[in-house]
Amino acid sequence: MAARPRPYWTPSGKRGLHLGYRRLVNTNGSWIVRRYQGQAGEYDTKAFAQADDFSDSDNSEVLTYYQAIARLTGEAPPVRHGGEQYTVRACVADYLAWLKIHKKTARDAALKLNAYLVPALGDKALEDLKPEDFDRWLSWAMEHKPKGRRGSRPPLPKTKRQRGDAAKPELMKPVIDAAERKRRKKSTLNRVINNVKACLNRAFQNGHVSSDAAWRRLKKFKGADGARTQWLTVDQCKRLINAAAPDFRPLVHAAMLTGARWGELRALKCRDYEPVSGSINIAESKSGRPRRVYLTDDGQAAFESWTAGRGESEVIFKDRFGNPWGSHDQHRPMSAACEAARIEPAIGMHTLRHSYASSLVQAGVSLAIVAEALGHSDTRMVSKHYGHLAPSHIADAIRAHLPALGIEIDNTVMRLRP
Repeated sequence: MAARPRPYWTPSGKRGLHLGYRRLVNTNGSWIVRRYQGQAGEYDTKAFAQADDFSDSDNSEVLTYYQAIARLTGEAPPVRHGGEQYTVRACVADYLAWLKIHKKTARDAALKLNAYLVPALGDKALEDLKPEDFDRWLSWAMEHKPKGRRGSRPPLPKTKRQRGDAAKPELMKPVIDAAERKRRKKSTLNRVINNVKACLNRAFQNGHVSSDAAWRRLKKFKGADGARTQWLTVDQCKRLINAAAPDFRPLVHAAMLTGARWGELRALKCRDYEPVSGSINIAESKSGRPRRVYLTDDGQAAFESWTAGRGESEVIFKDRFGNPWGSHDQHRPMSAACEAARIEPAIGMHTLRHSYASSLVQAGVSLAIVAEALGHSDTRMVSKHYGHLAPSHIADAIRAHLPALGIEIDNTVMRLRP
């Protein structure tokens, strides 16, 4: 709001009563009450407190917007039923309940918030949170190791190497140096921070807390998400498919043919494959928007074999027990397949999505078409991760016009060419 002597007004919720805010320069503004005088048809105005523009609220002389409204209307600040204060734990519960109805990210948000936010700050009242609480929380979160997630499927039989004395553990799990481990932790916390701020901001917007100043300066780590995007060559793709367990092999193959996410693949039903158009319909994607992925001749042949003679509502991909795959069931079979195919470092299912996209971009397919196939709303993510692979007029111009220095390189000395 621009500074001006005339107040900005907003209804208080009570007839004839308005809250005013006078915006000053480099100092706290003022909260002003305006009452309608029915007999004379005029208003009575009076300043009653300072705003918290440059000073923290003390709920007495300096008030936030919500405290000013509560003072004006005689209503108490928001609390939980039973007189209890609105805690972070209650805030998380309300936010997750809302996500389940309106978004598709409720499960992922629940895992992050219940692993990182609730254990550290769950019992604190939102109104009592301070910026230093989140400074301490960030230091704690860097060292925090959430409990692992246990799958619902029976354990897979151990390989010969696993049954042995593990003489070469480096082949089972790639060695990660301290710097990379720290970068990965920061990258994880960046995603956690997104959920934390979304949760707390919703509570603020709904009036459960008078100010968002406590977490407003909570920032994500810079440079933590800049890891190189990994993808497989065609030869590596073939080796990985052949090395995968029989029940897991079709999923690996399908990921390479479609670029679909793990959750999208395991939810596919036989009716989602349409032979006439040679495509699969992904009804529920991460963005919430359905999309159609078109298949090559090889892809159509594969989906024909996977769906032939089966019911339309039957899930296409099932594990060796005949059950649909779970949300975290891909990790162990993928790790085993990478080891058998000698893919180092081992990759996850999402790398197959990267491989699909990078193959299309290198073949000259436009970034807009690749973004559409992946389910992105625009080309920003595709350009960020794969743009350097696309044919570029910039690269062509540099290679064509940069003068040659005329230097020959060998193992011992540099010589000028005659």
